Amino acid sequence: MNIAPLEFTPYNWLTDAKIFNQKHENVAPGWILENADIVALLFTAKGIDRDGIIQKFYEIYENVKYVNLPIEVIYVPQDLNEADAKASFEEQANWFTLEFGDPLVPTLTYLYGITCLPHIYVLKTDCSVISTHGILDLETYKKNAILTWLSSSSSTIGHRKMSKDVGMYGGQWKFMSRVKREFQRKFIVREEPPVML
Repeated sequence: MNIAPLEFTPYNWLTDAKIFNQKHENVAPGWILENADIVALLFTAKGIDRDGIIQKFYEIYENVKYVNLPIEVIYVPQDLNEADAKASFEEQANWFTLEFGDPLVPTLTYLYGITCLPHIYVLKTDCSVISTHGILDLETYKKNAILTWLSSSSSTIGHRKMSKDVGMYGGQWKFMSRVKREFQRKFIVREEPPVML
């Protein structure tokens, strides 16, 4: 008697997820499934950025999007209230989010065993796991971590032009890594001589 091993497929929550962009417009999960090879889940809350790793992730993400690699990031808010979740998302790069209070948020937190913040969990679009410790990958391999996450079939996915898809991310692209320069007026202020009475 030969018993075949059971093969289970991962729980594909992505097909029914309610995902939003920076303008709080609903993004069809089908768009992500068609245009991405990997999905990175960012579990974090307002004000949490261990050793600046999230800021480094913003910079890597912007560079990856600039060269049109098929990766999408979904923010999974771990804040205690909706105001903090919205404020945290406003400060983040141009990626997507689940809404605060969405029942999928605690489900994903439990499903993927998230016990510390920030945490990046990397998945294929069928929700099979690529990396359970994206933060460690970024600390170890820097920008090359993204390349290790991509599958060999990612080159077959039709690459998009970022300029054509900017509306999907919420309109105006926010460059998180751009240093904001101080603006100072350059003109001479003449001092009036003191009036003698």
